[in-house]
Amino acid sequence: MNSWRPDQTKEDPCYMAFVRDGVWLQVTSYKGTLGTCVYVYVDDVDSLHAEFVAKGVPNVDPVQDQSWKMREFAVTDPDNNTLRFGQEI
Repeated sequence: MNSWRPDQTKEDPCYMAFVRDGVWLQVTSYKGTLGTCVYVYVDDVDSLHAEFVAKGVPNVDPVQDQSWKMREFAVTDPDNNTLRFGQEI
């Protein structure tokens, strides 16, 4: 994870990038950009969920099978940005 803040003594606003397997996911808490949602397709949603839980990531929803034939879970940050991870059933 990489983060950038205009004032390093404050939590917000912040621009963050999460990197895994060469893919960058970028989120921000700057005003005017709150409440976004990103959907990420993954190969093994259950393993990813277990990894998030093991690492103590806050606000991780349980994995659920959805009627639209996806198995998924979401993580929501304090600024109401939602990252939803899913795998086709």
